[in-house]
Amino acid sequence: MFPDLSQLNVNRFTEGKAFSVFVEKVGCGVQRREMHVKREEWEKCEDCESLDGCYRLSEAKALLWQGLLAAA
Repeated sequence: MFPDLSQLNVNRFTEGKAFSVFVEKVGCGVQRREMHVKREEWEKCEDCESLDGCYRLSEAKALLWQGLLAAA
């Protein structure tokens, strides 16, 4: 559902099933960060009986990645 931020692409989209992110970097600094919702895919997710489990897993992975970055 969410993009895998451990595989973050720079200067191109990092895709998840329902969300994507874009990080623009020129030189040593990040100029822009964007988050996009793929509305049609999100609506499919909302209709899916596995939404709760899938969402929780995606959220847990994102939180763990954030914690790993903070610990490094």
